Amino acid sequence: MPLLEMNLDGIAAMRSQLQVPGLDPVMAAGIAELAGVDSISLTSREGETRHAKLLLETTNIRFNWHVPINEKSIESVMTYPPDMVTFIDAHREDGCLDLRGTTELKRVFEQIRPVKSMAVCVRINSDIKQLKSAYKVGADYIEINSLPYTRAKTLEERLEALEKISGVARIAHKYEIGVIVSGGLGTQNIREVANLEPVETLTIGKAILGKALFIGLENALRDFIFLVK
Repeated sequence: MPLLEMNLDGIAAMRSQLQVPGLDPVMAAGIAELAGVDSISLTSREGETRHAKLLLETTNIRFNWHVPINEKSIESVMTYPPDMVTFIDAHREDGCLDLRGTTELKRVFEQIRPVKSMAVCVRINSDIKQLKSAYKVGADYIEINSLPYTRAKTLEERLEALEKISGVARIAHKYEIGVIVSGGLGTQNIREVANLEPVETLTIGKAILGKALFIGLENALRDFIFLVK
C-alpha cells in the first residue's frame, strides 16, 4: 500500500502567474495533512526558500523538496533541511537527471551527508543504468518518471512503460533504495502503478487540482487517498 504525496507546484504556479488571492501552497499543505496525505513536495528551481521554510514550520508530514544541482540550492537545503531532498534537472521538462558521469553528484552528496535526518533522492527515467548510478552515489530513494506510461498512446506502449517502471522498482528494492513514482498520474491510471509492490510513494499534483476545482481540495485528496490505499 503506497504512500500518497501531494505535489504543490501547480498551486505555487497559479499563485505567481495568475495572482489569484488565497492560492497558498502552505495552506494547501495544511489541508492535505488534515485529509490524511502522507507527504508533500515542492520544486524550487531558483533556490527560493520562503515556501519551503514555512512548510517545514507548519506541517508535520514528510516534506520532499525538489531542487536542481547548484550551489544556491545546496545552500538552501543545508540551511532549511527538509525530510527529503530530490535532485532534478531543471532544464528538462520531465526533470530527470542523467547520472552518467556522477562526479558532480558525488561531491554534492558528500556536502549534504552530514545532515543525517535528510533522505536524498534523484529523479530518473525508468532505466537500469540510471538506477545503478543512483546506487553508486548513495541515493536513499529514486523518483521514477512515469510520463512515458501516462502519455502512452497505445495499450502496448503503456504496458511496456509500466513494465519498465516495475523492473526498475524491483531492482531498487533489492538495492534497498526506496521508490517514488511521479509524472502525469491521475484517476485513470493510478491503480496500475499503486499495485506495483516495490513502489513506496505515488506523487500527484495536477490531477488533484483539477478535481479540487469541482469538489474542493479536501474532498479531492480523500478520493485519491481511497484510490491509492
